[in-house]
Amino acid sequence: MSRRALLTLAPLLLAASPPAPRVVKIDAADYPAAAAEAGVEGNVRFDLEIDAKGKVAGCTVTAGGDLPAGLAADTCALATKRWRFDPARDDAGAKVPGRLPYSIAWRIALPCPRPDGQTICVFL
Repeated sequence: MSRRALLTLAPLLLAASPPAPRVVKIDAADYPAAAAEAGVEGNVRFDLEIDAKGKVAGCTVTAGGDLPAGLAADTCALATKRWRFDPARDDAGAKVPGRLPYSIAWRIALPCPRPDGQTICVFL
């Protein structure tokens, strides 16, 4: 199978200056092992809460939480552990918490969805 990853990101404007991706890395090696072994693929949508230091402070799955093999939980764990952001800023320029929507399309055989500016496609 080919190994490739398509990364496209776009923040949701909720502050004067929304959080901006600093370290958002993901590739085929990050495909959750239990899901890969079970042949599970699917889309996981989630909202990330970014604290004023740029760390992921929370992850709420908004779609795909019913996928088997813990795919949604593994997705949030990956984002929480490894991703970092430049924090949002208020009108005065002070660092404030922010929120960003993301989606990961985990794929083994299905085609990746069309790029929409908020989806990361990971092909095993």
